[in-house]
Amino acid sequence: MLPHSFASDVPGLREATVKAGLVGRILATFRVEEVILYPDRRGSPDVRNARWLKEILDYLTTAPYLRTVKYPLKPSLRYAGLLPPLNIPTHPEADAVKSDGTHYRQALVVASGETSTLEAGLRKPIKIKKKLPKNTVVNLRVKVKGRRIKYGLVPRTDPVYTGFRTRIADSFEDALKPFSFKIAASRLGQPVNDVLGVLRERMRGGRVCVAFGSADRGLRQIAEELELDLGTLFDVAVNFAPGQGVKTIRTEEALAYTLAILNLISL
Repeated sequence: MLPHSFASDVPGLREATVKAGLVGRILATFRVEEVILYPDRRGSPDVRNARWLKEILDYLTTAPYLRTVKYPLKPSLRYAGLLPPLNIPTHPEADAVKSDGTHYRQALVVASGETSTLEAGLRKPIKIKKKLPKNTVVNLRVKVKGRRIKYGLVPRTDPVYTGFRTRIADSFEDALKPFSFKIAASRLGQPVNDVLGVLRERMRGGRVCVAFGSADRGLRQIAEELELDLGTLFDVAVNFAPGQGVKTIRTEEALAYTLAILNLISL
């Protein structure tokens, strides 16, 4: 969970876009499934910024060959060319179809009916005998052998990582509802080395959520301003950088440190 106000403190759109790109890379590196943008001030004054951030992250998770189809030129994407490639499994290399083997790729449903037409970055649009919602993105498993190409939808049982979803929550409390274990990343929390056992045990099975504060306020201050109790909202508050050598840790830095530690714990 990231605040609505994330990156709103930087001086311009160029810098904000680069910052969002770094976040996207961190999220994908640790196979995050969903990013929730929560209101961190009363009245949600930063919801416009949250919509921009969602657009940038959605753009980033879209395969490069689909971006010109899905996203027309617009001011909010002016610096999208500065975004780093995500390089997740469903973003294949341009020459993937020239070599024998199996790869994954995203496809956009451009026509829907008993047979759906998909744009998948291949030589021409492809068809699948299944009714799929128009303008949605699906994931395909593609097998190449010689000049023959076979493809099908990726089954739910396939462990391939297909990227993260981004959604905007209406309230702090609603954002937390789907999760069975809720972690607050806070400088005022328990040192991570004191709760390793708890984290390891509680992260087995179920859905895990980690929330981060904003550039100028930690989660405890945000909760107090929203008249909420941090201890009631979260199962545990954890300091993932005890003994830090800097006065403040930026949200994107905290995201990287925290996910790296949780990834190690879950192995």
